[in-house]
Amino acid sequence: MDALAAERNRIHIDVWVPPGQAQARIAAAIAAGGHLVTDEYAPAWWTLEDAEGNLADVATTMSRD
Repeated sequence: MDALAAERNRIHIDVWVPPGQAQARIAAAIAAGGHLVTDEYAPAWWTLEDAEGNLADVATTMSRD
């Protein structure tokens, strides 16, 4: 991208993992400098953000209900 748009992130990816691996993946992302944006939809997915504002969801096959 030529210019950053302040109101939008540059990318947003979804990473699907087995339910038993989600917490380890989230911990690894936070240890690498990311932070948790929301766990409102857990255990279906958690949204994380990197230092540049890019979002990533760690998703599982579990329902949030």
